[in-house]
Amino acid sequence: MNMEMSNKLAQVYASNYIETSISEATPHKLVSLLYEGALKHLTLTKIFSEKKDFEKKSEHSNKLLSIFTALKSGVDLEVGGEVSENMYNLYDYCYRKTVEASVRNDARMLDEVQEIIQTLNEAWMQMPDNLKKASKSDLDKLLKNEFRT
Repeated sequence: MNMEMSNKLAQVYASNYIETSISEATPHKLVSLLYEGALKHLTLTKIFSEKKDFEKKSEHSNKLLSIFTALKSGVDLEVGGEVSENMYNLYDYCYRKTVEASVRNDARMLDEVQEIIQTLNEAWMQMPDNLKKASKSDLDKLLKNEFRT
């Protein structure tokens, strides 16, 4: 098997592995993956911004913006009340700050966004194990009972 064929097989395997991991992930794991991705793309956006490699900066900045859009779309404003609204606004702030940093090509502006996501990620990892393992339907039931009052 030549190197090109080997690389293609490796890419197919990696793609299938990622798709399977995502489809089988709990809501907690999905948010964890989004936070990890955000931190990765924040770092890469900053690096390429400082190197003045605008094409790669833009690529990673766009991926970062997509992650913030996914995080915002996952917030249930009807069930979560004020907590959900605050999370949505925080993700929106990170989105807008990333756009501003990209337009100004100012990597330092992303430090605040990175600090916010790092703090959220650390707090997210402190969630009790029973909630980390809960399915979406389990969480929906729990939230509906919690916010029913």
